[in-house]
Amino acid sequence: MVYIIVFAANIIPFLRKKEKPEPKPEPEKPPCEECESELDASKRREAVYRKIIERYRELIEASESKSIPELRSLVRPQSSAVTELKEKLTKDLGAYDYNKDFLAAAQKAFQFVKDEIKTEHVPVEFWLSPKEILELKAADEMDKAILLCSLLIALGNRNAKVVVEMKGGLKHAFVMFSFGNRYFLFDPVHNVNLAGSKEILEAQISTERDEENKIIYEFNDVEYNEW
Repeated sequence: MVYIIVFAANIIPFLRKKEKPEPKPEPEKPPCEECESELDASKRREAVYRKIIERYRELIEASESKSIPELRSLVRPQSSAVTELKEKLTKDLGAYDYNKDFLAAAQKAFQFVKDEIKTEHVPVEFWLSPKEILELKAADEMDKAILLCSLLIALGNRNAKVVVEMKGGLKHAFVMFSFGNRYFLFDPVHNVNLAGSKEILEAQISTERDEENKIIYEFNDVEYNEW
């Protein structure tokens, strides 16, 4: 019987369990030449665009300059882009109630502008609409403040304003508003989120009232104040 089994095993080799071959190491992938060439092309395009912007900077800035009424028009709480974003931010709050839900919604608006909109410093003064900011997911400091102010007004806070101060010889933009008995300061670029009395917040803005450190103007869609 033993010989028959051996003989059968030799005749019917497919009854034997085949051993799995050892896996061969995968060959190293060559660097992605296509990716590298695309990166080089992007850098070249950026250099070309920068040259164009620098050459026509004065013309661009002349067409982008804003009078006081036009500056107010940049705050657009009624625009479809801002309205859609407001609905998105308040979706999980149920039926939105300003007195009950505003502060929670305002914090969501602050976080969104801070985290989802990247800060880009362009070498020319150029204004972006809320729709363009949300499409690009990028904006400079002023445009981010204007978008946040538009959102806060759309959420029901009519006293929200973009505040522009001169600090160290440079303009700096953020948003201030009041709710209840407190004042709030939102700076999404520098991750500043403060609440307190108006005097305390103003002290945080500029400790020295001189030509290098002072508030120069504030505005929203209906109001403009200058110092």
